Amino acid sequence: MRETVFIARRTSLRKDVRLRALMMSAGMMLGMVWLSGCGISRDPVSTSEREIALEGRVQGGQQPVSGASIYLYAAGFAGAGAKATDLLAPHIVLTDSFGNFSITGDYVCPAATTQIYIVARGGNPGLTSGANNPALTMMAALGNCGDLTSSTNIVVNEVATVSSVWALSQFMSPGAIVGSTATNVLGLKNAFATANNLVDTSRGLTPGAALPAGAVIESAKLYTLADVLAACVNSDGGSACTPLFAAATTAQGVPMNTLDAALNIVRHPGNNVLAVFNASPAQGPFQPTLSTVPNDWTMSVTYGGCTPACGGLNFPGSIAIDSEGNVLVANHSAGVLSKFLPTGIPAVAAGIAGVGLRASYGIAIDGFDNVWVTNTQSVTAANNHHNGSVSEFSSTGIELSGNGYTAGGVFFPLAVAADSTGAIWIADYGSSSASLLASDGTAISGGSGYANSALPFTSAVAVDASHNAWFAVQGAAVRVTPTGVFSSFPCCDGPAGIAIDLAGDVWIADYGASAVVELAPTGMVSYRTTVLGGNGGPQGIAIDGVGNVWAGNYLGNSLVELGGSSAAVISPSQGYGLDARLSEPYGLGIDAGGNVWIANAGSNTLTQFVGLASPIKTPLLGPPVQP
Repeated sequence: MRETVFIARRTSLRKDVRLRALMMSAGMMLGMVWLSGCGISRDPVSTSEREIALEGRVQGGQQPVSGASIYLYAAGFAGAGAKATDLLAPHIVLTDSFGNFSITGDYVCPAATTQIYIVARGGNPGLTSGANNPALTMMAALGNCGDLTSSTNIVVNEVATVSSVWALSQFMSPGAIVGSTATNVLGLKNAFATANNLVDTSRGLTPGAALPAGAVIESAKLYTLADVLAACVNSDGGSACTPLFAAATTAQGVPMNTLDAALNIVRHPGNNVLAVFNASPAQGPFQPTLSTVPNDWTMSVTYGGCTPACGGLNFPGSIAIDSEGNVLVANHSAGVLSKFLPTGIPAVAAGIAGVGLRASYGIAIDGFDNVWVTNTQSVTAANNHHNGSVSEFSSTGIELSGNGYTAGGVFFPLAVAADSTGAIWIADYGSSSASLLASDGTAISGGSGYANSALPFTSAVAVDASHNAWFAVQGAAVRVTPTGVFSSFPCCDGPAGIAIDLAGDVWIADYGASAVVELAPTGMVSYRTTVLGGNGGPQGIAIDGVGNVWAGNYLGNSLVELGGSSAAVISPSQGYGLDARLSEPYGLGIDAGGNVWIANAGSNTLTQFVGLASPIKTPLLGPPVQP
C-alpha cells in the first residue's frame, strides 16, 4: 500500500498538469493512491545509468483517463513474476484532465539493459467529476531503460495492455508484477521486444514500428481483445466489468482488474472463447475487429511472405533455437540456412549459403551455438554417389564442414540431435541406421554407423538425460546407447517426431496414426491420444519448461497442447492456431521467452505463437530444462 500527502503543481513549460508526491510537505491532503500486488520491491535503487524525462497519456479506448496513478517498474530477476521494483517510489504521478502524465527526475535506471514497463491504475475514464474506476489497470512494456530518450512518448491503453500481457505472460504474476530468473534475463528481454512488435507504444496501435517487412499479426484479434478490456476500462468498474471478469475466471478465482483478466485469458486461450468474444461491445473503440468467434485467444505473428523469400525460407523443415534466442531453420529446397533474430528479422536477407547444403530437413544446435544440418543429398560424388551429408556452421554463419561430413555411415539423414557432451546423433533414414559424430564431425559410431534391423527408416531422434538417443522408426521407438546397444519398443504406426521430458518419458508425434504417444522410460506405452479425429498428421513435437507437450499437425494446420504429467489434452479438440497462418507445419521449437515457433512448409513462412508455452533453456541439449 502506498500512501502519501501530495500537492498539485503546474509546470511552466507544459500545458499538462503534473501531480506528484512531495513527502513531508505542508499542504492539503487531496487523496490516497492504492497499489495492488504484494511482489513489488520498495528497495531504493542504488546505481544509475541515467534519468530521462518521459511523457505520455492514458486512454480508455479513445477517451482520456484523468487521475490515473502512474507506476514505472523495473522487471525483477528473483523469479518469474517476482520482485518488480517501483522506480517512482515514493513519488506519485497522476494523469491530468487530458490523460497526460510527465515523469522527470523521479527515477533512475538501475542499468541501461534493465527492462522497464509502465502501469496505470484507477482514474476517471470520462465519468462524472470525482468518479474513479478501481478495476482499471493497464500497462505498456517499454524495454531497455537505456533506450528511452526525452522524446519518448508513451500511450498506455488497451492495445498496449493486450500486447504486453500476451508477450510477457510467462514472466508475469497478478498485480502487474514482471520478472524472470537471474538466468533468463535474455528471455525476458526478447519477450519485451516481442511486445513492441505487437504495438507501437507511441501511438497505442498495432503493429509495432520495428515489425519486419512482410510479417503479419492477428490484428483483428488483438483489437477485439482490446475492445473487450475497453468495455470495463470505460466504466465505473461495476456491472460493465462483469462479462469480462466472468469470462476470465479460472480455478484460481475471479480477476479484480482488467490486466489480471487479460492475464487469465492468455494463460487459458482455449477457455470461454465465446464468452470473451461476447464481452466485446458492438462497436468498440478499436477497429477492425473479428466478425466471428475465433478458434482461440492465442496470438500469432507470421514472418515471411515478402519478395524475395524472407531469410531464404524455401520448404522449411526443422527448427532449432540458439542461446541468444535466434531461430534457425533448415530448408529442403533453398540450399541455404535461414536464421531469424528473436524479433523475426532475418539475420541474412537471402539466408546463409553453404556449399554442403542440399535437400536439408534436420537441424540442431550444440553447446557452442554451432549449427548442425542434415542434407539428404550430398553435393559431390563422394559418399557413394550423393548419399547425403551433415553440415556444420559456426554461430556467426561460417561453414565449418566444407561439402559436409559423411563419416559414420551417414546416408540420407533426416534428423539430428545434439547432446550436452558435444556428441551429435544422426537419424539415417536411407540406411535404417544411426550415426554418432564427435564435435569435429569424426565418427564415434564406426565407419558404417550403428546399423541394426531394429532401426527401419529412422525419421527422428532425441537425446535423454543418460546420453542415450531415442529414434522414431517405422512402428517403434528405439533406444541406442553411445556404445551402440539397441532396445526396441513397439508403439506407433509412422512416427515423425520425438521428444523426451525431464522425467524420462518419450513423446512421439505419430504421423501415420494421427496420434501423440507417450512411452515410459522403460519403453512401455503409457498414453495415446488421437488428434483431430485422426486427420491431424502430427509432425514436429517439443516439451516446454513445465513438461507440457506441443505437437504441430501437418495435415490439420494446428497446434496441440497436452499436459505432460496428466497426459490430458489442454488445447481445443481442433487444436490451437486455426486463426493463424499455419500451412503444413513441419518444424516446431520453444524459446526462452515462452514463444512457440513453427516452420510452415506449405507457405515458406515462420509462425510465432506469442508467450504460449513455459520457457526452456536454449539450445536444446537433451531433455528441456527451465532457463
